[in-house]
Amino acid sequence: MTEDLYPSRLRILEFLARWDQTLGPPTVREIGKAVGLRSTQTVHHHLRKLEGDGYVEQGTAPNRKRKPLRLTQKGWQAVSTRPLLGRIAAGRGLEAVANEEPYSLAAELLSPRSGRKRFLLEAKGDSMTGAGIEEGDLLVVEENPSPPNGAVVAALILGEQEEATVKVLRRQGERIRLEPRNGAHENIVVPAERVVVQGTVEWVVRRVKGRR
Repeated sequence: MTEDLYPSRLRILEFLARWDQTLGPPTVREIGKAVGLRSTQTVHHHLRKLEGDGYVEQGTAPNRKRKPLRLTQKGWQAVSTRPLLGRIAAGRGLEAVANEEPYSLAAELLSPRSGRKRFLLEAKGDSMTGAGIEEGDLLVVEENPSPPNGAVVAALILGEQEEATVKVLRRQGERIRLEPRNGAHENIVVPAERVVVQGTVEWVVRRVKGRR
């Protein structure tokens, strides 16, 4: 994935992937300083090439002079493809060995399975902590309109105000029960026609606390 990228362009992608978008788009000078390029003209050239090759795209920001730059799926795959150096046990008895083999985290998480697309959602609230889902986690959801009972699903509850939620799915005849995994929250029981299941949660991605 990265063999066609100059090192400077890969560093630019990695910088954009780390950039806090709440600060607004980075300036060309900020990008250049971060990746070791003094010439703003050179940075502009690399950005044009990255956009032309489909690694980045310009977003919209009506109230800002600078348009935000964001990574495309191709861009995320480029920065996420790193050697898998080995395996380490979470318990005991497995030696951690440096053993490089190609591995793309983005491809593993987001590549379609059996023709079903995958997408990301950010978890809000604490209703699923018993299932290992905490606020701020990224959820990899695979499209599946009819998952089995007991699956952890992303669902849309229709009504005057649509509500999106992640819960455990239980079908009860003409009704659906959406179960939390936290005793402080109650089940949601609604007619089946009011629930649109968007997909099943396949992965939970969490930043280690205290690290950025």
